[in-house]
Amino acid sequence: MTKAALYIRVSTREQVENYSIEVQKERMEAFCKAKGWDIFNIYVDGGYSGSTLERPDLQRMIKDLKDIDVVLVYKLDRLSRS
Repeated sequence: MTKAALYIRVSTREQVENYSIEVQKERMEAFCKAKGWDIFNIYVDGGYSGSTLERPDLQRMIKDLKDIDVVLVYKLDRLSRS
């Protein structure tokens, strides 16, 4: 079965305290369920800018890539911004 990593990021403390993380998580979990994918792990970086790769859970996910088949993000800008 396909092993998916869910990567969630929000850039402001307000987004962390509101619903943004939970909304991203719920929608990606539903997508995985529809595809029949197992969720390997959920990685969450709350309050971090997308313009840097120096994010704790992003770095943890990169180390886990050998065990993951697919990385799922809610929107591409959650992974990185220019």
